[in-house]
Amino acid sequence: MAIMLYTKKVLIISLIILLASCKSEPEVYLSNVMDIMKDNSINTKNIDWKSLKSSTLKKAEEKETIEEIYPIIDELIVELNDNHSFFIRKQPKLKSITTIQTIPEIEAKLFNKNVAYLKVPAFNQSGDAALEYASNIQKKIKALDRPETKGWVIDLSENSGGNMWPMYLGLAPLIGEGISGYFFDWENNNSEWGFKENAVYNGSKIKLELENSYILKKETSKIAIITGKRTASSGEAIVIAFKGLPTVKSFGETTAGLSTGNVVYDLSDGAKLVLTTSIMADRNKKLYGNQISPDIISYRPKIEAVEWILQKYPPHLTVD
Repeated sequence: MAIMLYTKKVLIISLIILLASCKSEPEVYLSNVMDIMKDNSINTKNIDWKSLKSSTLKKAEEKETIEEIYPIIDELIVELNDNHSFFIRKQPKLKSITTIQTIPEIEAKLFNKNVAYLKVPAFNQSGDAALEYASNIQKKIKALDRPETKGWVIDLSENSGGNMWPMYLGLAPLIGEGISGYFFDWENNNSEWGFKENAVYNGSKIKLELENSYILKKETSKIAIITGKRTASSGEAIVIAFKGLPTVKSFGETTAGLSTGNVVYDLSDGAKLVLTTSIMADRNKKLYGNQISPDIISYRPKIEAVEWILQKYPPHLTVD
C-alpha cells in the first residue's frame, strides 16, 4: 500500500510539472523572441531580463494565436531603447509577381571644372542589383578621375541607409584598401570590416565583390564628406569608413544617430526581428552608436567643402 501511495504521489507531482511546462504556442514564440533579444541586444546589460520576462509572458497566457503576440513584441522593442531595432510582421502570401528593381541614380558633376562631386543615395537591395549599384558608383568615379581633379565632395546628406556593402564597395576607390571600421557587440567582441582584392568584407566573410574594382589614376589630395539629419544607419557607416583618413574633412549637420549594426532574425511564422546587435567604430576603434557630428557645422556645406578643397572659393561659381 505504501508503495502504491508513493507511486501515486510521484505521478501527481510529475503531472503538475508537465502541465506547468506545457506552454502555449504564443508563449513559446514570445519566449524565443525574448531569448534572442537577451542573447544579442546591444543593450542587454541594461535590462532586468528575469523581471521583464516574467511580466511579459503573463501577457501571453490568454493569447491564442501568434499574431496576438505582435503588439507585445512592439512593446519589447521599446524596452530595448536602442532606436534602431524593429519588428516586421508576417506578410500575407501573394501571387508571384515579377518586379523590376530600380537602381537609384548617382548624381555626378564637376564644380569649377576641377572638384568632383558625387551624391550617393540610400540603397536597400542585394544580389545583382547591389553589384550594379556599386559598379555605377565606380563608373562615375572613373569618369571624374581626371588630371585636373583637385578633390572630391561625397554627398551623403540624404543617404538614409539600407545595405551598406554596395555603397562601400562603390566608394572603395576613394576610401582605399584595408580596415575601415569595426562592429562591437555588447560583450566588447569586435569584427572588422574593410576592402581588399576587389571585395568588401566583414570578419572572414566577403560581403560583395566586383571583378575589377576601379583604381584611381590620380591620387586625390582632399575628400569632403557632406552629412545631414537624414544621414542614417548605413549612410552613417559610410561616413565612418572615411574617418581617420588624413585628407578627409566633413561638413554639414549632425547625422540621425543610428550608427549601430542590425541583424535580421527569421522567426518561425515568417515574421522577422531586426535587432541592433553592435555599435559601429572607425578604423581607430573609436566607438559611435549615436549621432555623428561633422568637422565643420555648415548650412552651406557644398560651398564650404569646395572652399576647403581649393583653399580659395571662386566668386563666380554657383554650387547647386
